[in-house]
Order: sequence, then structure tokens, then C-alpha cells
Amino acid sequence: MKSIEPIYNVTILGQRLKLRFVPEDSPTKMGINMQFVMDNEPEDPRDKQELSSKISVVLQKKFSDSGIAVAFNDRNPYKNVISFIVPIDSISKLLVNALKN
Repeated sequence: MKSIEPIYNVTILGQRLKLRFVPEDSPTKMGINMQFVMDNEPEDPRDKQELSSKISVVLQKKFSDSGIAVAFNDRNPYKNVISFIVPIDSISKLLVNALKN
């Protein structure tokens, strides 16, 4: 599925990454796919796994106050991308709460 422009430059844990958003519409996971794109594919897959875990912790901490949940996307086909899904129910709750305030 095509990414939704624009692509953002972000720095997380000292890593410069590009962030893009792609709709996630699999039968089991509907929401927004946050894709953190690395310039280069890590040589050791464990490095990518470790960075994924650390980014997950950062996202959980930053989003928890807003009630936004994120889940690691284990179906990401790209070797230079770390992907998380923000479920549609999490997004809808955020929007409804914004309308109430």
C-alpha cells in the first residue's frame, strides 16, 4: 500500500530515521502503520530487533498519556523498516476525546 505523504525526518535514541504512515487494513489489524525507515539495513538482524524494542518503549511512554496504543508490526516485509501499528480504535478514541474537550 502506498505511503501517505509527507515523510518526516525524526531522531529517536540518537538514530536519524524517516517516518512515514501507511494505512494498515489487514483482516486482523486495522489502523495506521508507522514505518521508521533506516538509511541502511542493519548487518546483524539482532541490531534491528534491539532498536525496535527501544523504539517501542519510547513510543509507549510518549503516547500513553494520550491513550494511544502501538503494537509492533511483525509482518513488515522491508529489511530497513521498523514498523508499528496504531489500531483504529486507539485513533478513534483520541479523536472523540478531542471533540469532547
